[in-house]
Amino acid sequence: MVKIAVDGMGGDFAPKEIVEGVRLAINDFSDLSILLVGRSDELKKELQGFTKNIEIVHADEVITMNDKPREALLKKKGSSMHKAVELVRERIADGFVTAGNTGAYMAISLFTLGRLKDVNRPGIGVVIPFKDGDFGVIIDVGASVDIMPRDYLILAILGKTFLYTLTKNENLTVGLLNIGEEEEKGTKLVKEAYKVLKENLKEFKGNIEPHEILYHKADVIVTDGFTGNILEKSYEGALEFTVDMLKEEITKSIVYKIGALLLKPALKNAFNKLNYENFGGSPLLGVDGISVKAHGRSKRFAIKNAIKAAYELAKNNLIENFKQELEKIPQ
Repeated sequence: MVKIAVDGMGGDFAPKEIVEGVRLAINDFSDLSILLVGRSDELKKELQGFTKNIEIVHADEVITMNDKPREALLKKKGSSMHKAVELVRERIADGFVTAGNTGAYMAISLFTLGRLKDVNRPGIGVVIPFKDGDFGVIIDVGASVDIMPRDYLILAILGKTFLYTLTKNENLTVGLLNIGEEEEKGTKLVKEAYKVLKENLKEFKGNIEPHEILYHKADVIVTDGFTGNILEKSYEGALEFTVDMLKEEITKSIVYKIGALLLKPALKNAFNKLNYENFGGSPLLGVDGISVKAHGRSKRFAIKNAIKAAYELAKNNLIENFKQELEKIPQ
């Protein structure tokens, strides 16, 4: 059995949607077991007697979305998030999922699980869809704001190994996010990172501009956490704006409404490809354990898919794969 610890109290719609997501995941995978962590009375109420492959682990405290990372780390050690991560550290669980406070998630995951050897700056990897139907990963989207040139190489290896673990594709390529394709473009740091990647990573294919990402110019896009976070939020904002604008325009004319009705299946398919719920969560890569962060607004479908991601990463030995690949890096 693959055991995944789930923070039952984290997220805007906890515990109800978390529990419903757990139900869906349990029904999808016969060899999945869930350690559901949180206030046992509330979790039992939501489960309504459904106990198939589910064990409740009681935790009194809850980390709220307003808690500061340092306070959550040091003052709420009895929280559901803390206890869930500790289950991974103690090797009782094979992975961990939460939809809770992002800052607290990163701090608790990092300090509880620790970094893998040779990893100076872990990175959050977010799965992205490509126009051709494949998917890739952008790393880092918020974990490490200030990094060094060699950190880009480590992030590239983490992202490549993560994606290989999911896809088994042995021909993955890596691109460096930049303002132009030419080697001499970018800040001093990015130009130094380019040199490190070029010299040490055979999969490196050069700089990638932001507008090229979704056209599958590379499988793994490497950047620092500051730039990556802005990129991710820009994509989210652009998608939400496009949807809102279309809705407004459609209501302006009966002709538009008829056209929208005809286009509905195509529009639904297009926007579904961009829906974050399809993968469900973004893992913190580089820590010594599987730790997956679902969006704070996640409902049951997204929670199910975040659990699925943790399950698949655990079943396919992500952490061991990391260790093997990191050993190959020239010192």
